[in-house]
Amino acid sequence: MKQLKHLEQTDLLWTRWQHDQDKQARDALVVAHLPLVQKVVYKMSSTWNAAVNFDDLVSMGTLGLIEAIERFDPMRGYEFVTFATWRIRGAVLDGLRSQDWVPRSLRTKAKEIEAAYAQVEHELLRSAEDEEIAQRLNMPITEFRQTLYELSVSPLVSLDGILKSDDAGSEVTVADTIIDPNAAQPETSIERSMVQEMLMKVLTRLPEKERLVVTLHYYEEFSFKDIAEILELSGSRVSQLHTKAIYRLRGALSRLKQELRS
Repeated sequence: MKQLKHLEQTDLLWTRWQHDQDKQARDALVVAHLPLVQKVVYKMSSTWNAAVNFDDLVSMGTLGLIEAIERFDPMRGYEFVTFATWRIRGAVLDGLRSQDWVPRSLRTKAKEIEAAYAQVEHELLRSAEDEEIAQRLNMPITEFRQTLYELSVSPLVSLDGILKSDDAGSEVTVADTIIDPNAAQPETSIERSMVQEMLMKVLTRLPEKERLVVTLHYYEEFSFKDIAEILELSGSRVSQLHTKAIYRLRGALSRLKQELRS
């Protein structure tokens, strides 16, 4: 009964905001959806070992929530929570970028590693070994693994990394392309379908431990600490496996984008 009453009150707030531009209704909607901001931020920050203040991230995400409420159009056919999640993620990532959390040199190395994974795995049609990627980068294997470690403890690598923007200006992340049969699909396009198909192929081709880390974290929503206990690995090892898996995925998807444009 309480839940029904809450839904009715929320619907009334949406009506007051969208029909009358009542700012008090907008503010009430922001307060009502703050738990969503905290949920999204918690899930994003659980992949980062870097010291990032949670309250700062929530503040960044709240700006995304406000933008989502102001821009949400129910006529487009998807749920507000789905739309708001995109905006919250984007606002947090934009906030981190503006504060230069990651050195430019590390970002450059990240792009080089992503490109190397894309090239080598396309040529080999299988998951590349560390030595093969290091060789393509003309980098000693010890330096390559040290770089992976530095990336794994930064907030740079995540399935929340932006892949592209759609025609409406909405950002699409790698995580948005993972198929969830129980989730409503807000967009249906040939390109998105091809990205999903490619991603599923790459997921099945990942080395077993990397695939387990991705599956447990993004599908089952286990924390890295929980995954480390399940797989009997150290937390840092789980973080590094996650880093390599994500660069394989991003490399394959970036190559697909190039093919779609050509």
